[in-house]
Amino acid sequence: MGATPDSTWQASNGVTRAASNRPPVLFAAILAVLSYGWIWAGLRPIVFCNSSSDFSCFYRAGRMVIEGDGSRVYDLAAERQYDQRLGTGFLDKQGHSFSLPFVFPPYSLVLFAPLACLPYRLAELAWFVVNMGMLLALPFALRRRSQWRDKTIAAELLAPVLFLPVVLALMQGQPSILLLLLFAIAFAALAHGNDARAGMVLAFGTLKPQLVLPMLLALVIWRKWRTLAAFVSTSIALLGVSIAIVGWRAAWEYPRALMKFNQLSGNLAGEHPASMPNLRGCLYLLLQARSSGAAGITAALSLLLLLAMAMLLTRRARVSPTSYSLVVVVTLLVSYHAYLHDDSLLLLPVLLMTQQVRRVRWTVSHAVLAATMAGLYVVPVLPVSLAATAIQMMAAMLVSAAVLAVDLSNEVRSQEPSVAQSTPPSASRQPMNIA
Repeated sequence: MGATPDSTWQASNGVTRAASNRPPVLFAAILAVLSYGWIWAGLRPIVFCNSSSDFSCFYRAGRMVIEGDGSRVYDLAAERQYDQRLGTGFLDKQGHSFSLPFVFPPYSLVLFAPLACLPYRLAELAWFVVNMGMLLALPFALRRRSQWRDKTIAAELLAPVLFLPVVLALMQGQPSILLLLLFAIAFAALAHGNDARAGMVLAFGTLKPQLVLPMLLALVIWRKWRTLAAFVSTSIALLGVSIAIVGWRAAWEYPRALMKFNQLSGNLAGEHPASMPNLRGCLYLLLQARSSGAAGITAALSLLLLLAMAMLLTRRARVSPTSYSLVVVVTLLVSYHAYLHDDSLLLLPVLLMTQQVRRVRWTVSHAVLAATMAGLYVVPVLPVSLAATAIQMMAAMLVSAAVLAVDLSNEVRSQEPSVAQSTPPSASRQPMNIA
C-alpha cells in the first residue's frame, strides 16, 4: 500500500525540522571543542608553567605497572625514584623536590597504564582529549535518543566550558570528569529502570570512594536492591582486576596508603583542608586553633546532614532529578576529601534541575535555586584566596541543598508523576521523562 500525500508530507517535514535543528548542536559542539583547545594551548601553560599537573602521579603509577613494578605503586620511596627518572616530580617553594602520592585503587591503572606507554606530554594530551570527549558525551548520557532536544543539548554542551571546577579538572588531569559522567549514566539508568546497570557504573565510581558512600545510603532508602547487588558484584570483580594488575599485597596496601596520605604534611603533597569546599574545610578554617576538636565536630555535622537527607528521601523512596541532585550536593558537603576540581560533580545537579524547572511554573524556591546554581558558576572565578573560595562554594552548596530539600518536600506533597517507582520490580522498569 502506497504512502498517502499527508504521510509523505509529515515525514519530509519531520526530516526538515530535524535537519534545521542540527546546526545549534553542531555549532555548540564546535564552540566547545575550540574552547577546550584554548584551555589546553592557552590557559594551561600559564597555570603550569613551573610545575607538573596531578596527572603526573597517574602517569608514574602506569609506568611502574608497565615496567613490572606495579607491586610498589604505593611505596613513597619507589615513587620518588620514578619521579626523578621520569621528571614527573614537584618542587615546593624552597625548591625541594617531592612526589605526589598515588592514592587511587589499583584497577584505575587499566586506564593509565596504556597512556604511560606514550611520552609524558603526549600522554597528558591524550588524557585531556579523553576528558573532553566525556564532557561532550555528558548531555547525551542523561537521556534516551527519543528524548533529545537539540537546543537543550546545545546549551548543555557549552555549560562545562564556563564551570571552573570542570576547567580545573581538565587542566589537572584529575578523574573528576570521569566521575561526573559515571554519576550521570547511573542516574539515567535508574530513571529508565536499568537498576543493575546503575550499580555496575557506580562501582567504577569507587575511584573516589568517599564520593560514592552517600549514594549507597540513598540506594538503600530507594530500595534499589538490584543496584546494590550489581554494585557489590562489580566491586568484587574490580578487586580481582586490582590483584591481577599489582598483586594481592599491593591491592591490600591501598587502604593503608589512604591512611598514610591523610597523615602527610601539606608541604609533602599531603592534604590541604583549608582549600576544601566542604564541611571539613570550613571547620578547619574556623577552628584552626583547636584543630583536635575539628575532626569530631566535622563527623557529627556530617552525620546530621546525612540523617536529614535520609529522612527527606524516606518520605518518598523514589528517584527523581531533585532527590538525586540533593544526594550529589550532600555528598560533596560531607566528603572527607574533596577539592575544587571534585566540585565538577555539581554540574550534574545544575543540568538536572535546569531541565526540571523548565517544565513547571516557577516558585520562590525555584528562583532561589536558580540563583544558587548561578552562584556555583560565579564564586570560583572571584578574585579571592583559595580558602575564601572554598567557604563561599560550601555556602552556595548549603543553600542549594536547603532549596532542593524544600523542592523535594513540595514534590512529596504534590505527588508529581515525574519520578520512577523503585518498587515493585515491574514498576521500576517504567521510564522517567528527564528531557
